[in-house]
Amino acid sequence: MSSLRIAIAVLAVLSVGTPRTFADVFQIKVVDSQTGRGVPLVELQPTGGTKLITDSNGIVALDDPALLNKNVPFGFQSYGYSGWGQTVQTTAGGSVQIAIDRRNVAERLYRVTGPGIYADSVETGVTAPIINPLHNANVKGQDSVQATVYRNQIYWFWGDTLYEVGFGNFRTAGARSKLPDQGGLDPSVGVNLSYFVDSSGSARQMMPLSDPGPVWVDGLFTVNDDGNERMLTHYSRMNADPAHAFEVLEHGLALYSDATNSFLRHRIYAANAPITPKGHAFRQTVDGQDYIYFAEDYPNVRVKADWSSVTDLTQWEAYTPLQANTRFNAAAPPLETDAAGNVVFGWKKNSDPLSADMVSKLVQQGFIERDDSPFRLEDHATGRPIQLHRASVHWNDYRQNYVMIGTESFGASFLGEVWFSEAPTPEGPWADAVKVATHDRGSSNDYTFYNPTSHPFFDQEGGRFIYFEGTYANTFSGNNSPTPVYDYNQMMYRLDLATIPALTPLGGDFDDDGDVDGADFLVWQRSLGTAVPSGTGADADGNGRVESFDLAPWKLRFGRSAASGGAQAAIPEPAGATLLAIAIVATLHKARRAYFAAPGFAGE
Repeated sequence: MSSLRIAIAVLAVLSVGTPRTFADVFQIKVVDSQTGRGVPLVELQPTGGTKLITDSNGIVALDDPALLNKNVPFGFQSYGYSGWGQTVQTTAGGSVQIAIDRRNVAERLYRVTGPGIYADSVETGVTAPIINPLHNANVKGQDSVQATVYRNQIYWFWGDTLYEVGFGNFRTAGARSKLPDQGGLDPSVGVNLSYFVDSSGSARQMMPLSDPGPVWVDGLFTVNDDGNERMLTHYSRMNADPAHAFEVLEHGLALYSDATNSFLRHRIYAANAPITPKGHAFRQTVDGQDYIYFAEDYPNVRVKADWSSVTDLTQWEAYTPLQANTRFNAAAPPLETDAAGNVVFGWKKNSDPLSADMVSKLVQQGFIERDDSPFRLEDHATGRPIQLHRASVHWNDYRQNYVMIGTESFGASFLGEVWFSEAPTPEGPWADAVKVATHDRGSSNDYTFYNPTSHPFFDQEGGRFIYFEGTYANTFSGNNSPTPVYDYNQMMYRLDLATIPALTPLGGDFDDDGDVDGADFLVWQRSLGTAVPSGTGADADGNGRVESFDLAPWKLRFGRSAASGGAQAAIPEPAGATLLAIAIVATLHKARRAYFAAPGFAGE
């Protein structure tokens, strides 16, 4: 047995302390007062004792003889939950259940990665739902997850991994798990991660380049290659020198090898390539063409979902107000405008994509008003602008919208405020948002929850319940007291979308009469190619211009009314559907000819 395996075995013994019976331990279980479910990450501060933290079952195993068999005052606190104090009679072999009020809209479920996920449960004899409740692949901490379904399994990848024994793996770690309907756990219960490991049992490098520097991946996606499913990702080889943190030495497209279960270089991109896969990917069909979209903050990059397109960077498109074949210059941005002087937001090649940062600079310099941009998140309750940091997006059947989970920059906590938003199209308008989780507890006690991602493969009840996770870390937070075992790991949340108010009008209801019908098609048809106030009339994506893809929400929702909620769209009668199809094709054909003939069109 290797020395590392011996060390891990020793850790497994130490994690539950010296051998004792359940009669030597007092169990405290903290539950959500709304759901009755155990709450992870609740801090219990006993008078005269060290701080205790609930595991993913919401359980604390109190085994300190100095605190047993007496009345002990405890202080309780947890991010997004109400804090309070309570005196508890501790009795060896006994237990108590305490309810805590949740202020977060989202429900914290469990820690996904790291050691001791269910350590206190194991110590008190409570069954853990996952196969490895104490240790898994020598993982101590993992940063920023990417996940996708590939060949009927969920593949997970993380940027940096810290080891329990040894230093760590900084060239991407990976794991697989089964889909919930194919033998995997219900996502409300947990995820059984089966890591790719080296000979010592540690999570191994998934992109073992010979060149120096950490390797991070993002923009993970799959695509069909002549009947063969392929998995690809954007990779970045970083400078390992702390004095040059976040400096990219090389980046490109990596292809997953099923033979070696690792990523291999497929394309190396130019350092200044304006359009590359970033953030998190999702699929969308536009006028019969499948696209893969990417959202680092907002959805601003896309490519046709075929092998030849994804491997040819010249075929990638940016959603941007800039002219095609230009770069962003904050002092003199090369904005594309129409004959009336309105900024034209659209999909263009070889140009910098519109980002939250670009929007801020354009507004600050007076080139646009914030309301002109289709990317303009604000607090639904107060109207306060939200500076989006990172987000993920996917289509949601329950809301009949694209939904976003994102974190805010410089919010109540620096990178720990999590927001939900929705839009009728990937291009927006992304406007109203509701805060669903907070990590604010005063500047020196805040925490971060960065690089969040939602998991559409976990959606339940037609998308009513969605799941998301992010990196819980004290990095960037100003908090110098990292939470033991939880810090620098992934935390899973569940969000009930029935608790979120409607944040957008009924998509496709261009005449605002409460339903989506032929009259709305006429509004779009008659205004096609014209400039309108952002988000009004048939401007579905809020870019200030009525275009062909503004019809997408109308197609999705034809036959729906505002009263139908999350019901599936009605199917038009055959005759009506045929007439509408003929009208749409004819209108799009004329619009396409007019658009490509318009002055100033730069081509594709």
